[in-house]
Amino acid sequence: MRSRGNPRPARGADPVRGGAMASRGFRHRRIGAFASAALFLLSCSREPPRITDADVVVAKVNGAPVTLQELKAEIASIQGLSPSAVSKGTAPEVSQALRRLVERSMVLQEGVRQGISVTESELEEEVKRYRSDFPPGGLEKTLLQQGIGMDEWRSRMRQSLLYRKSAEAVAGRLAEVTEEEVRRAWRERPRRTSPPEQILVRQLMFDTEESALRVRERILAGDSPDKAVLKGSGEGPAPAIADLGYLSREDLPRELSGELFALPAGGASRVVRRDKSVSIFLVEGRRESREESFEEAAPQIREELLRAKREEGFRGWMEGEMARADVKIQEAILAELTEGKR
Repeated sequence: MRSRGNPRPARGADPVRGGAMASRGFRHRRIGAFASAALFLLSCSREPPRITDADVVVAKVNGAPVTLQELKAEIASIQGLSPSAVSKGTAPEVSQALRRLVERSMVLQEGVRQGISVTESELEEEVKRYRSDFPPGGLEKTLLQQGIGMDEWRSRMRQSLLYRKSAEAVAGRLAEVTEEEVRRAWRERPRRTSPPEQILVRQLMFDTEESALRVRERILAGDSPDKAVLKGSGEGPAPAIADLGYLSREDLPRELSGELFALPAGGASRVVRRDKSVSIFLVEGRRESREESFEEAAPQIREELLRAKREEGFRGWMEGEMARADVKIQEAILAELTEGKR
């Protein structure tokens, strides 16, 4: 008889290997349970990603997003504040800021169509120009106070340059000025004098009023300025002499211009006391004004006409683009941003 107990394993079975496999299967299940629990705990402890103003889209212009960060920065520009200080704006401010951003987006989109870009050298030149208005480290300090990082500021600078180049490209192809238009404008404009009337002035500066009066008397008596200075100074110090060159009425103090321009060439002014100094001004030559010729006036006239035509053409282009643009606005976000609205 077969003894009772554990049944014999089936033919071909390996009891040791079978137990090991069972044990390993248990370990796999146990490790899997631990991993699931760890992942669950990790997912519970992880905070949701923080949404910033740069992530919030307030409008789309032909599919291109306009962010809340951009809108707040534009409102700050209108209010004359730093972007970090702005949380809301009046209804007109919000409306004006959004319109600016929509128009800017359309100009930038046109720039992309025309293949316009900003090179690194152009960006660096613009950054250098801005830095020149600040002492060393002053730009970084100002940006820090406004809550703007250097990378963000450079990005804004690049966008500003790109907008400028794109706008110039749009306006440039819409404007042309002919020679006849320039001549007609020249005939219709008041005649200008070029250059304005000028006098050649020399200033004699004395230690005392008595020395100045003696020299002036000798000049009025017919002595040359050099001879008058030599005789009139006596044993005292010679006056300091400054050649001021050709000056217009606008270059001189108001109290002197009328007197000096009334003098003939070779004339001497009265003795003038200014800032603890005593002076005589000599008029040594004169340049009369004359009418500006067409050749002299043409470059400025052409530029003025071209600027006006570009502005008019750009406005017309923008009106047409605004009429055709697909603009979608998140009104609820704008309402929250507007003062006095809930």
